[in-house]
Amino acid sequence: MLMRDAIEQAKRDGLLVPARPIAPWAGEPRAFLMCQPLHNAIEDGAASPDQKERQRWARLEAAIGHFVEGGLVTSSLLKQLAPAKYEHWELISRRPRPSVRVFGRFALPDVFVGTHLQLRNKLGDMWSAQFEHEKLVCEDHWRDAGLPEPFTDAPDFRYEKYITANARRKLRV
Repeated sequence: MLMRDAIEQAKRDGLLVPARPIAPWAGEPRAFLMCQPLHNAIEDGAASPDQKERQRWARLEAAIGHFVEGGLVTSSLLKQLAPAKYEHWELISRRPRPSVRVFGRFALPDVFVGTHLQLRNKLGDMWSAQFEHEKLVCEDHWRDAGLPEPFTDAPDFRYEKYITANARRKLRV
């Protein structure tokens, strides 16, 4: 099955939910699709009675909206995790602490599928068992959505091949 067909089928089945831009008049040059675990976590967080928790989720939604609306993306917002050949990525929302990490993969250039999230303080150091476990959870949610193998720019893994406009791995002055 082709990736576009798999995405459309997953959307029809309710397995993927598209994120919308924050500003209703903004364009959508990129797509951010959410698997059900991510979508449910954001919905639950946004409905929290605690104002600080609602702010956390609002900032995460703003980061997702920034991506969808075509804002400048660097590895400080969307980072490919090592080793690159497994195509794991994380969207980073740093404020408030503890920060939130959304795991996911690219289905196509400019089409990111967020699978689930985790608070950074629960992940341990890079390469820890907890962090590596979340990468496997990402793969499980990807498969549960019925998606074939993710997009890859192997062997080069150039950042600009995944996010084709207004993106660079490192911000340069």
